[in-house]
Formats: sequence, structure tokens, C-alpha cells
Amino acid sequence: MLRDDVLFRRLPPGTQLTEQALAARLGCSQGTVREALLRLAEEGLVERRSYRGTVVTETTLAEAAALVRMRLAIEAEVARRLSHSGLGDACEAVNALLAGMDTAHNAGDLSRCSDLDRAFHVALCRAAGLPLLCPVLGRAALHMHRFTLGGVEVPRAFREEAGVGHEHRALLNTVLAAGPDGAARAMAEHVATLLHRWAPSLLAAVGEDAFDAAGGGPKRRGAET
Repeated sequence: MLRDDVLFRRLPPGTQLTEQALAARLGCSQGTVREALLRLAEEGLVERRSYRGTVVTETTLAEAAALVRMRLAIEAEVARRLSHSGLGDACEAVNALLAGMDTAHNAGDLSRCSDLDRAFHVALCRAAGLPLLCPVLGRAALHMHRFTLGGVEVPRAFREEAGVGHEHRALLNTVLAAGPDGAARAMAEHVATLLHRWAPSLLAAVGEDAFDAAGGGPKRRGAET
């Protein structure tokens, strides 16, 4: 709930948060709120300042672009590895995440779709044998969502989309079948498509070179025309 308020900018950057007020609004203890704020601080969504309380942070366009470039580099390596190794023991867990996306999308639950989207990409990273990169990828995806979901530049009806589960299932099938270069290209195109759909300014800030390096340049540009 509190993460959603920050992620979807119902609590805009600069908002001061107090444990007492949040506990009263959410109907829980201050200890529970304190733990939630500590988790949000670890994710970079809030900043706890000595003697000044807790403040909702801003993800600047430059920071978001840098995080997307990091995400592209990580996910290109993930895709290449999975094209060789497959999902292995992670297959059941990944399929459960995809099924959860279908359910959340059909219910119009954008928040749950966001959570499962990040969990899916982190699960692929772990399945690819890159566990140390999972927290980095998770944070990059989270702050990208502050732009794609929390500051929508191109208004659209969420439930008219093909479906989060459908899109990620198609992505996974391509990653597993296309070979290393095709897998990396599919992953880059996936990220580019999301930015083109929801946050064109962030897409432009990331720059074509980053997508080219990750393997998704030429087809991405063609898709935009």
C-alpha cells in the first residue's frame, strides 16, 4: 500500500512522512510503518533524514535513464545465458508468476502486475546464475516503473493492452528459442516497447546506443515509426 502510494505518485516527491500519521491512516502500528519505511529507504523510494523525518524521493530523468542502461546490460546477459541453459529448476516458479500476471491483468490490478513484472525479471536473472545482480535489476526496474506507471505521459486504458502475462510469456518463449543474439535483442526490444508505450521521454533519454549495444536497435526504431 505505502509503496504503491509512492510508486504511483499519490505521495509525490518531497512529501514528508511521519510514522504516527501513516499508522493512523493505514490502521497499523508505528512499528509496522517504521519497518515499511526502512524497506522503502533501502529501495531508494524514500529518504530517512535525521531529525527531519522521512521524505519521498524523486527519481530524476537522468537517474532513471542510467538505471535503464544498467538494466539493459544485465538483462542482455540474462537472456544470452538462458538461451543456452533454459530455466532449469526455475520453470515452475516462473510459470506461476506468469499465471499471476494473467489474473492480475484480468482484475485490472496494475499494482500487482507491476510487482509480478519485477519478480519475473528477477527470477530470470537468478535462473541465469546471476544472483548478485538480482537486487540491482530489481531496483532498476522499480525506478523505471516510477516513470512508466507513476508518471504516465501517454494515457492509455490498461486493460485494453494484450496483457502483462501474454507479453512476458511471448518474451520468454523468444528468449529460450532465438539463440543468444536473438534472445538479447528480444529483451532489449521488450524494454524499449514499454518505454515507447508509457514514457517516451525516458526512452529518448536512454538513447539508441544503449539499445543497440544490448541488441535491440534496428527493430526498435522500425517499431516506432
